[in-house]
Amino acid sequence: MKPVISKELENSVHEKIIDLCIHAIESRLKKAESNKEPELVEYYEGKLKKPFSIKKGLKDYLRKENTKIQEVVVCDDMFVEYPYYIRTK
Repeated sequence: MKPVISKELENSVHEKIIDLCIHAIESRLKKAESNKEPELVEYYEGKLKKPFSIKKGLKDYLRKENTKIQEVVVCDDMFVEYPYYIRTK
């Protein structure tokens, strides 16, 4: 069942999930750099530009709204899930 939260907060949660995916891409970028694969390095750097512009200020907003994103849950080889919760008074 979906929690009753504002659309703005829901969008912020989704954007934070994007932030976590950025971390995964950065890890692959570092591996490609260490393996000296310039094509992959260029590819991953291109993929990181837009998400970096989106994530500014997101962490502070979620903290202010008492929202916590938990660790990734691997569902299968194609999908992952990021559970989250919101603290209420």
